Amino acid sequence: MKTPQSGLKIANERHTDSASIYFIDNIAIVEIMQHTILGKTVMSPILDAIEDQYKDLSNIHYVSNRTEAYSLKPVELKELKPRIDLFKSYSVILYGQSGKTNLDFERMFLNKPIIKYQNLEEAILAAKIKDGIKPELFRDQE
Repeated sequence: MKTPQSGLKIANERHTDSASIYFIDNIAIVEIMQHTILGKTVMSPILDAIEDQYKDLSNIHYVSNRTEAYSLKPVELKELKPRIDLFKSYSVILYGQSGKTNLDFERMFLNKPIIKYQNLEEAILAAKIKDGIKPELFRDQE
């Protein structure tokens, strides 16, 4: 499920040439566009946008919501490891098996704990619980 259709309280959003980034409290949800080749040139503007929004990434949860298929340049991502390591947590939502290979490469090259979730709600809930926030406080009221 794409973030805008999730019913989550989106505080702000930014768009790059290859991604949409949604900000919810201290969570940055990144959705890479289909057929993108994710490497340093694509990832740097995404990280810049997140840093513009939050300044201090040590309190921010990075959530990769993989709603589209894309390719990965793992060696280039390794160059961004110092910036990626600043995040409080790094999680991935996979819809099916298509993104499993990318996740395996990320884990290998980033050498960082990357938690895999089945859906967006589960990833957000885990981040909120990690921060000690009650889950009912982050959903839109209907």
